[in-house]
Amino acid sequence: METMDVDELLTECQSKGFDWLNISNRELVVLPVAVSKLTHLKRLLLNDNHLLLPPSEILDLEKLEELVLDGNRLTVLPSTIGSLKHLTFLGVNRNPLTFLPEALGDLAELRELWAAACGLVSLPRSIGRLGQLRKLGAHNNSISAVPSELGLLSRLRWLNLAGNHLQDLPEDMNQLESLVFLNLDRNYFLHVPRPLSDMASLHVLSMKSNQITSLADDMILGFSRMTKLDLRENPFRDRPKHWKGLDFILLGDVKEVEVTDTHKTVS
Repeated sequence: METMDVDELLTECQSKGFDWLNISNRELVVLPVAVSKLTHLKRLLLNDNHLLLPPSEILDLEKLEELVLDGNRLTVLPSTIGSLKHLTFLGVNRNPLTFLPEALGDLAELRELWAAACGLVSLPRSIGRLGQLRKLGAHNNSISAVPSELGLLSRLRWLNLAGNHLQDLPEDMNQLESLVFLNLDRNYFLHVPRPLSDMASLHVLSMKSNQITSLADDMILGFSRMTKLDLRENPFRDRPKHWKGLDFILLGDVKEVEVTDTHKTVS
């Protein structure tokens, strides 16, 4: 199928009733209108093209479950993207979006949302309505504040907000009762946010390369159930003498090369 041109791929997909279509890396500037006729599609890969306009053709794909738009030139998403009621996976990494539409909150079945390196300055308040969301990647953006509605995501297990402009988190974050992994590396935190010490499910908290100068003793008990609290590459480098049995708290320099957790199509 790799040797076919786009029209041939669309024709074959229609005639054979394929429920998936991969037209990534095709230098597409606009999405072919014929895509809107593939109403049986469940998976559509459009990553690494040159799409400029919001691909409204996808709104007719009522059965769509996975949509990958990574690495295009989109500045906006379709304002009615919430009509894709069965969507469980949405990837928009590496598009110059600056914001996500409030309609995103209508994607009631969404389980994974990836919006890294999009120039985002905020997250929509409607994100709190994504009750099925398990993974959220919004790293390498310009987000300076997280909406309190994020705390409503009771099923969220994995959250990456590294490489943003955050200095604090809302108190409601401690309501993320399923959160296991949280990455806050490369932000502007002066302290470890207190709400994070009251999260029973949180096992890994990474806050490397911030501006943290200390960790209050009264917060350590709340973190004692964790397997890793990574505070390396912060001004707080010397381990207090009274810290005994707290090897899960990492201080000092990062000596090894580490692999950043990203969505598989993020470069």
